[in-house]
Amino acid sequence: MLKRVLAPRRGVLRVTSTTTARLGSGFIHAQRFQSQTTSSPKEVYTKLSDTKDPQRNEFFQYTWGSWLKNDKAERAKRETCFSIEGVATLLSEITAEVLDSKNVSKSGKYIVKAPKLLKDGTVLLNNNLSLLGLLPGGGNKLGVKSIASIHEGKHHRVYKVTLTTGKELVLRIPYKLESDYAISQKVKSEAATLDFLNLKLGANVPKVVAYGASRDNLLQTPFILMEYISGDLLMKKWNPMSDNEQEVLDVIKPLADFQEKILSIVFNKYGSLYFHDDVSALQQADLPYNGEEDATLKNRWRIGASVEKAFFKNKDKLDKKTIAKYTGPWDSSKPLSLVSAIADIELENVKNRLALHHAEASNVIEDVELLKRKLKSLENFKTMAPLLLNNASTSIMNVEEVFKPRLNVPDLDPLNTIENNGKYYLVDMEYSSIKPFILSAYPSFVAYQGAKIHNLEEDVPGYNEMSDVEKEQFKFMYYKTRNEFMWEKELNARRHDLISIASPHIKALKSPYAQALELKNDKDYLYVEGSMIQLQALWDAYVANELCNATDSTFPIKYSPEYLKEHQADLEDYQMEIVSTPFAATGGWIPQDMFEALKSKGIIKFEDNGDFSIATDEMLAAEEEEAKRLEKEHESHAAPNTKI
Repeated sequence: MLKRVLAPRRGVLRVTSTTTARLGSGFIHAQRFQSQTTSSPKEVYTKLSDTKDPQRNEFFQYTWGSWLKNDKAERAKRETCFSIEGVATLLSEITAEVLDSKNVSKSGKYIVKAPKLLKDGTVLLNNNLSLLGLLPGGGNKLGVKSIASIHEGKHHRVYKVTLTTGKELVLRIPYKLESDYAISQKVKSEAATLDFLNLKLGANVPKVVAYGASRDNLLQTPFILMEYISGDLLMKKWNPMSDNEQEVLDVIKPLADFQEKILSIVFNKYGSLYFHDDVSALQQADLPYNGEEDATLKNRWRIGASVEKAFFKNKDKLDKKTIAKYTGPWDSSKPLSLVSAIADIELENVKNRLALHHAEASNVIEDVELLKRKLKSLENFKTMAPLLLNNASTSIMNVEEVFKPRLNVPDLDPLNTIENNGKYYLVDMEYSSIKPFILSAYPSFVAYQGAKIHNLEEDVPGYNEMSDVEKEQFKFMYYKTRNEFMWEKELNARRHDLISIASPHIKALKSPYAQALELKNDKDYLYVEGSMIQLQALWDAYVANELCNATDSTFPIKYSPEYLKEHQADLEDYQMEIVSTPFAATGGWIPQDMFEALKSKGIIKFEDNGDFSIATDEMLAAEEEEAKRLEKEHESHAAPNTKI
């Protein structure tokens, strides 16, 4: 994911071979660039054969931010060590494929063949070999000119590999935030999804050259080697609070166009896309979709287990076999199985954590009472899961269409979109899955769950008499409402048959599922429970109109007045905790430049246990000082230019 790419880039390391022909057994010349220094960059040399050289480690270390708690452990998860020598060796092996005339058609183009498993475990996509810049059958060799770290993302790190042919590739390496099994599944599925979008739909996405789903390859890490797309991020044009609607639309439209393209294919199952040989023999037997006439594509992809993020996030205590029980794939006639699967795996995760705690086998200190409350809430969610939506409802417009299996790309975002010569390229397909469109969420850059304001003067009583500060709060709500509506309008223009997803009642009914997908910590269960409680008041109407999958107007969960009161109090306390705790929204993560600035002012302090703390009084004083400075600056600009 290319999140936060606009943040100041720190610690870029360029690795350059001393010869241009190949990366052999000599030395590597490295430069580390600091984003806020005017001095010349420090040059570092590392010997290729010395993989334990401490100077080389700087190339792999995470530098983009720090955490208030467990900073050392969090950074370790994001170290992206790989074999630099392995990159050169892999490219040397790929050169042999380039020179193989069997991979080239009579017209001189590379043939679309089944992905090839190389002897080191890497999978090669022969049809994209032209990205390397070598002529088929030519005598030249492929080498590495330089490797530079160009982006530290939320889930992976991006390196740019410049070849001796002048061509550039992206080497993307995932962080160790999940189990080896989860990372393997994600890499395999994303490579196949990118390939499908390129070959089947002709979408503007990076072409994949090769991928490794485990550490058993020359690079000694999971990776995807793909096309480098130059250009500017679409995010540079995104101004969500602009009064110019055309300016907003110029960002929304390219992504709405992309969504229209990915919605064009109806699949035969729910799950995620993989290459044919990356799924089990049982899954290989079923075609992913019907009507494929191109013989080279008919057996190229298959549908396997879902890689939707919720199945892996914070599930590191669950083994591969347990996770596989809940990730599908699922028959297209059972769309609500996806909802039940999320409830089941979350329940399994909490039960497993409690069992480890009681067996004194857990490596973390658990809040047992909190986990018990979460467990009860998830049991309620499991009860509600098969009842939330009626896939045979006569009240849902085009109900069959909105429940059909379609590709869902969760990172449909201007932060992941590059503009290149008038074309827009979406560069991140991580966690993509095949699910009913009615269960998909709006892209995060336009999604809004707050109170809707369509007209400030009509919808907000006394708006014109409010102070500027009060007006700004309502303006924010207005712009968020408008942006989401503009997205819905573009969806309606392209796929009117799917617009029922915009119904407030559909949004309310699927809200428990949507909240469960976004569980970031244990207290977030309060949002799942809250969304179920809100359904109680309208449940009989939903049953009467056949919107939900129930025939009994009695709400499935019996909430006592005491429980509702306790839940409301817990939710308010949690929301207050978030508001009053600095950087709670980011899990204690702070961009590195900001971290260093706050640390230099004494606002961030190092504790004896290795964590950092926020000196709240100092922080408030700094904010007050900044407010006074801005006020004086405003007054000086507003002062009349008087002559005496």
